[in-house]
Amino acid sequence: MKSAALQAICDLALPRTCGGCATPGCALCPVCRGALDEIAARVAAPAIPDPCPEGFPPTWSQTAYDGPVAHLVRAHKDHGRRDAGPRLGALLRCALAELLTQDQHCVDALLAGERLLVCPMPSRPAATRERGREPAIELARRATHGVPDLRLGRLLRVSGHRRDQAGLTALQRSANVRGTIALSAAGRRLVPGRVCIVLDDIVTTGSSLAEARNALVSGGARHVVAATITATQRRAGDHPFTHEGSVV
Repeated sequence: MKSAALQAICDLALPRTCGGCATPGCALCPVCRGALDEIAARVAAPAIPDPCPEGFPPTWSQTAYDGPVAHLVRAHKDHGRRDAGPRLGALLRCALAELLTQDQHCVDALLAGERLLVCPMPSRPAATRERGREPAIELARRATHGVPDLRLGRLLRVSGHRRDQAGLTALQRSANVRGTIALSAAGRRLVPGRVCIVLDDIVTTGSSLAEARNALVSGGARHVVAATITATQRRAGDHPFTHEGSVV
């Protein structure tokens, strides 16, 4: 049996199918590559779930959760496609960059010479064990690499039991995550008085980001914002995140 490290090397060197559409023989086909290039060229926009949960932080997302990027997110997180990391990390970096120029609290803190704290959304321990890795940390490292004004850390942890969010309604998600995100030891030391940015791959109902924000604020954070790669279109008639980079 191949070790996890050897399998990861094989997957990078010999991708089985396109991560965006499953076309065989390439990591990313020309069509999906072009689509992702176009998404990266957009301006990230505020993502506001409908209904919006109490405590949901100001959040910028790069694109809607559909097409090649949705397939890449799932492939990277749940199917071990580490080769999708550079593309997804670049998209998260785009959303983060827009946040840093548009959120006034971030702008003021940077002008004052502060380093902003950045933390990925924490994963359930069971999910981390099953995957053998932490995709959120991997993407956060790519998104913040080489930016001296940002300090990446594991500020949050999952506290208590919660089940997988997949397939749950908005109300079920809110109940499932309530009280299950807390500050880590590092968070308790670093967060008080600071501006904090939460990074995640996707915002759906917003319940997880709201819980993350509540934990950070309870721990003394001065201001909390978030950036994600994608935002879901909940259902027909909701306020979808459009391809033009705005919520309509």
